[in-house]
Amino acid sequence: MSRADAGRSATSGTGRAAAAVVGACEPGTRGDEQTARRHRFAEHGGEVELELEAPTEAGVLEEAAVALAELIGRPGGSRERREISVTATDLPLLLVEWLSELVFLAEVDGFVPERTTVELNGLQLLATADGRRGAPAHLVKAVTLHRLAFERVGDRWQARVVLDV
Repeated sequence: MSRADAGRSATSGTGRAAAAVVGACEPGTRGDEQTARRHRFAEHGGEVELELEAPTEAGVLEEAAVALAELIGRPGGSRERREISVTATDLPLLLVEWLSELVFLAEVDGFVPERTTVELNGLQLLATADGRRGAPAHLVKAVTLHRLAFERVGDRWQARVVLDV
């Protein structure tokens, strides 16, 4: 079941829970200087700003999934593989749609990806997500458009998105 099929569900996250998670999270970095992908959380009273960086657009979207899993927790349940497809009218909105779909899957199905492979075909994202199904925290209420950005800076791609928690 996808978010588009079932609509959005209500969540019950709290700002205190997000603050605890944000306070406990160090910026994530993987890879060497050329291939490094990074994410960082910043708290904004009831919101969490997520900053992402990678060498490619697809890398930024993959890193967004890693960061979301870090924020909501990885359930210890059964392993699953999901094929996910989302589209949008531009890259910033594609990031919002991607994260919204992952939040929906966590909320409704208890699925949290541990590893994703993202392919972009224009403004269509096709992903294979390997993860676990369990009981992740219902922390993220919505992925917002506030301060949304996704752009090339030098030879890297950077994005910013705010999550309502």
